[in-house]
Amino acid sequence: MKNLTKAALFLSLLIVAACGSTSQKVGDYELSNDASGLVADDSIAPALLFVRPNAPDLSTFDRFIVDPVSVRYDDPGVEKLSDSDLARMQNYFRDQVTSELRAAGKEVTTEPGENTMRISFTLSGIKAPSAVPNAAGVLVATSFSVGEVTIEAAFSDAELDEINAIVVDRSRGARFMNATPWSTWADVESSFDYWARGIGAAVKP
Repeated sequence: MKNLTKAALFLSLLIVAACGSTSQKVGDYELSNDASGLVADDSIAPALLFVRPNAPDLSTFDRFIVDPVSVRYDDPGVEKLSDSDLARMQNYFRDQVTSELRAAGKEVTTEPGENTMRISFTLSGIKAPSAVPNAAGVLVATSFSVGEVTIEAAFSDAELDEINAIVVDRSRGARFMNATPWSTWADVESSFDYWARGIGAAVKP
């Protein structure tokens, strides 16, 4: 698609904001959501974008439902994380998005209705090695990797129960940008922060 719809333009803004960490190629990825009726758009590569033609842009919605964040439990990386770590990750992301929506003057609700958009997130490809104390008692990462996470976001018209757009982005932390380089959790949470800010920016008129 050479000419982006308004929805795609606002989602492009979202991704630009979300990729403050290092955006990676998503690779061979199977969507968690049904993309029927959506059109693939490569304008924000390496992120994936699927948009319903002529869908309204995000700023036209006054109310938002932020679903509890889902996790692909069949993903190999999930097995290395405790239930408490996963819950922390899910709650943090949802809380950040909710906060940014409210800061943008939008109502956050749990009830579908007119001018209401539902945002649903699914996490996979999570890499967040724990930090352990060394002989001197200083926390160090268990590997030289940085935090990584793949985020799939579905934006749906809650009244019509119809998905308007799906965005998939894989973020990889940049250790030199990390205020606490021993903690790959900071990389993962940084990705959530950028997404939340991007959504806050995208919903403004």
